[in-house]
Amino acid sequence: MTAEDFKQQMMPYARKLYPMMKRILCSDEDTRDALQELMIRLWNKRKDLKDCQNLDAYVAVAARNFCYDVRKRKKIPSSDYQLEITLPGVKLESQLDASEKLSWVHQVISQLPEKYREVLLMREMDGLSIEEIHHLTGYEMPYIRVLLSRSRTRVREEIEKIYNYEGRTIDTA
Repeated sequence: MTAEDFKQQMMPYARKLYPMMKRILCSDEDTRDALQELMIRLWNKRKDLKDCQNLDAYVAVAARNFCYDVRKRKKIPSSDYQLEITLPGVKLESQLDASEKLSWVHQVISQLPEKYREVLLMREMDGLSIEEIHHLTGYEMPYIRVLLSRSRTRVREEIEKIYNYEGRTIDTA
């Protein structure tokens, strides 16, 4: 595989994997460094990549595992994702309200069981397809759909509980 072939074949992966890697590493700088190191490692294994049956899955799993190794090596605290809301042209009050709502969603998601949280974040935060999640997790595709449905339902129900509770008035009579 020539350098040009490698660029054409692997660069789309870099753009696609960046959100997942950033979610795991929590830092733009660490993510860029990890992505560059991952590409170097893939370049060094380019001869083996020709024989790979499912290159998408191989690269995605390699990226995820590499990020977990980096996080462990750098002792980065375990955080599944960060909250950042800045909406151009929107009043600060509205941004704070949106940030508060997102904070509640973050809290509810963080309390989901690991497999529910992992699949939900891969789909909604990282934008991975169900097939890509299948390759990363090893879960069957119908099971992934069930996990997504149940996790979304749980999040929706918990958020409704929070806002219904906060919206009630207390009778002191």
